[in-house]
Amino acid sequence: MPGLTQQNSLNFIFGISGDVQIKRDGRNSYQQVYIGTLLNPSDRLRLGKGSSAKVFCNNLSTWNISSQGEFPVSSGCPSTEKAILIRNGSNRVDTRTPNDPTIPYIISPRDTAILSDKLNLRWNAVKGATSYQVLLRGPGINWKTEVKQPEVVYSGKETLQPGSRYRLIVTADSGVSSESETPTGFTLLSQEDAKRVKAQITQLQKQPLTDESKILALAYLYKSNNLNAAAIDLLAGLVKKGSQTTAVYQLLGSLYQQMGLNRLAREQYLTALKLAKAQTNLEDQAIIQASLGEIDITLDNLQQAFESLQAAQSSYRALGDEQQVQQLQQKLDHLKRRLP
Repeated sequence: MPGLTQQNSLNFIFGISGDVQIKRDGRNSYQQVYIGTLLNPSDRLRLGKGSSAKVFCNNLSTWNISSQGEFPVSSGCPSTEKAILIRNGSNRVDTRTPNDPTIPYIISPRDTAILSDKLNLRWNAVKGATSYQVLLRGPGINWKTEVKQPEVVYSGKETLQPGSRYRLIVTADSGVSSESETPTGFTLLSQEDAKRVKAQITQLQKQPLTDESKILALAYLYKSNNLNAAAIDLLAGLVKKGSQTTAVYQLLGSLYQQMGLNRLAREQYLTALKLAKAQTNLEDQAIIQASLGEIDITLDNLQQAFESLQAAQSSYRALGDEQQVQQLQQKLDHLKRRLP
């Protein structure tokens, strides 16, 4: 992927035994690592006596560390522009979408690529609505149906075209339409991209990961290719099974936020924050608190947003990350002027 910087490559911890710590670039102290901790090439891992760590690298390889000492992440995971797992798999949509609960806004597929044309279409259930008119439009497709539930499987005879973009429009029997929100769409991957992704999935499936870590890695792979709906479905399965891994809920929240589904994102972030606090996982607390602040600004919960951003700043200060402290101060100053 041209122009990809090394810091965009995504590596994460999937196994820990004993004392394993991380030192981020620009920070003075080491912090504890956790299952799902994301690693930059510039980070350093420190293992105590008898400790071990397992890292899943951006090129879909695994790196096992089983000796005492300090290890630059770049020594075990390649710093390359050919990274398969990347942090910014797609551009974040306009986060100002408030997700008005009185309209049938689109939930899935929404601002995402898809790997196959087997579609489960879902939208927000509008209170009092007894039926919905569903319209799917795009190259070669002009499909219409009416249903009583807020979801339907696409059953049209027409086949979606690879590389083409489609739009789902839902209108409740009360007359309110998903088009009242910023229009959203989705794209079927080109045949070339689909072939590449399927080969990467096959490669990933062969790696010696735990079941949950394999699903997390696959979700990151999907996200790296803008297959956000598929990533959400995978992670939702882990949530249903009662996962207690902070990274699962944090990634799910991030995906919802990226797609402009801010109310759903907030719900996942709150669970992630609860888990991070139980672990005394300060870094994840900071990241999640900052994300909650962004979402509450979007939802016009300004006082709540201010408190979340303050909490994030306090967490980053404890981590010794002065750059984040200053950036959050600017946001807090701006937000303070908007408070009553």
